Amino acid sequence: MTNEVTPVTDPLGNTIFLSQGICMDENQKTDPEVYDSAITVIQKPAILVKMETDHQLEHYYFRSIGWHNTMLIIASFKNGRWESHKCVRNPSSEVLSELLKNGKQLI
Repeated sequence: MTNEVTPVTDPLGNTIFLSQGICMDENQKTDPEVYDSAITVIQKPAILVKMETDHQLEHYYFRSIGWHNTMLIIASFKNGRWESHKCVRNPSSEVLSELLKNGKQLI
């Protein structure tokens, strides 16, 4: 179940391939609510930042998913398509500050 991939379209029209297990902790089973939240983060991000590092293009999608929870999803452009590869729940303000400082905000 955790190897399933769902295509999700972002506001820029890019199709992001979202792995169902991306936002799980190691000791956690897939939580459908968290997975639905990850889809929403990509479809309707509050902040979308583009960053290019080591010749790799990445998009960072950030959104609040509740009163006290936020989510940051990172997708890379690999083999001609966008693939999500990391999910950070409640990223620190330092992480967000560095992201905005070093990247280009698209939304």
